[in-house]
Amino acid sequence: MKTIPEIMKLIKQLDTHVADDFEGQDLDFKQWSTRALEDNLNKMIHYSVCLTNGGGGCVVFGVADKVKGYDKTILGVPKNLDLEMLKKTVYAETVPPILPQFEEVRVRYGTGMLLIMTVQPSEYIHSTADGKAVQRSGKECLPLPDEG
Repeated sequence: MKTIPEIMKLIKQLDTHVADDFEGQDLDFKQWSTRALEDNLNKMIHYSVCLTNGGGGCVVFGVADKVKGYDKTILGVPKNLDLEMLKKTVYAETVPPILPQFEEVRVRYGTGMLLIMTVQPSEYIHSTADGKAVQRSGKECLPLPDEG
């Protein structure tokens, strides 16, 4: 699993690379939705399940993953996020509960702030509260087969 300093080294290369080039089993980049906080919470829940079931990993929120150039790629997240509320929401909406770690990192572009969510691997199969279980496979979150 990548460390925050390793992720920041990758972010420094986004002027000449697209973030998608760096995505993999344990790392994803997601643009922050300015439409509704609920959209971002749903992404956090989905990727918490996906990455936990896939061996753990990180999602960097505030980065567009298909374009080059700091000013187009690093869009940022709001500066007033309630990290405790984000943790509690993911915890409440995953079964068994997943407790992600959130870290805000300062950047020179966009809003000036990115949010990195880290989840640890687990010996259990996790799902969303509504029963959706996905697992990271390379750059994708794939449905787990129904257990029966």
